[in-house]
Amino acid sequence: MLAGTIADLDLASVLVGPGAYLNARHTFTHSIAGTLVVICVAVGVALLVRPRKGPPQKPGSTGDASIAWLLIAAALAAVAHLLMDLGASAGVALMWPRRQTRFAWDWLPRVDPWILGLLLAGILLPELFGLVGSEIGTKATSPRGRNGAIAALAILLIYIGARAALHGNAVAQLDAHTYRGESPQRLAAFADPVSLVNWHGVVETTTQICVVNVPATESTRFDPESGLCTHKPEDSSLLRAAQQTAQVKEFLQASRFPKASVGSTDNGTEIVLRDARDSAEDEKRFAIAVRVLLDRKGQVNSQEILWANEPPLR
Repeated sequence: MLAGTIADLDLASVLVGPGAYLNARHTFTHSIAGTLVVICVAVGVALLVRPRKGPPQKPGSTGDASIAWLLIAAALAAVAHLLMDLGASAGVALMWPRRQTRFAWDWLPRVDPWILGLLLAGILLPELFGLVGSEIGTKATSPRGRNGAIAALAILLIYIGARAALHGNAVAQLDAHTYRGESPQRLAAFADPVSLVNWHGVVETTTQICVVNVPATESTRFDPESGLCTHKPEDSSLLRAAQQTAQVKEFLQASRFPKASVGSTDNGTEIVLRDARDSAEDEKRFAIAVRVLLDRKGQVNSQEILWANEPPLR
């Protein structure tokens, strides 16, 4: 349990602020190097808290063998956690600290109620059946919970495989159409938490970024004109100056579809960057933006990373 959950300690960075959250979430604890550290920590804690004295072990068992099993169990749990987050849209920085590039398969939503329900069923149903069996005097032939865990994990793999196939269909749908007369340059489809066939697409063309709902099956007609499209600002010296700031560079490393808005202020220009993925997934709580203020001469006055729902943002 420790090996499977300790990586999410980086979520505590939300208490520090949006900048810390942007740089910490799904980086060091979700990298390959961080996963190895998680495994070592989990095994170390297990060795510290396990009973020094206990019932006689089976013939032929040794302390080295038990440590090997701890390593195997911790490695499977830690890697499973990493793969689950890799399947979601936020992505993980596998090569941290050498590279900040995030990898994502986009098969799963940020929080999947179907997976949570399936895992809870795999835990609780065997307990219920065990209680019923004990009442009628049935002797268990295997450790309680083993069969339920195997069944839940098998169904989980089938479910993720179905999500992956539907994701491929949704991406193909997005790629086969034009948007306001323009062909896609980049696109992605993000999972809906409840529906398996309804996906949320983001399409970037030459001049615009569109957010549109896309079906993963041919039974539902897809209308590419139903999406919400916003025009990308034209390239300018002000936009290039903002892109050279440290805060914007950090944001661009983590965002999937950055979109900029440029507006005038009393003292110059305000440039705000958001991630269109947050709009597609209707993410409000942890959506991040970066704001850069420039003076009338195009010099950077201030730069900050902040929560996208914080006013005032253009």
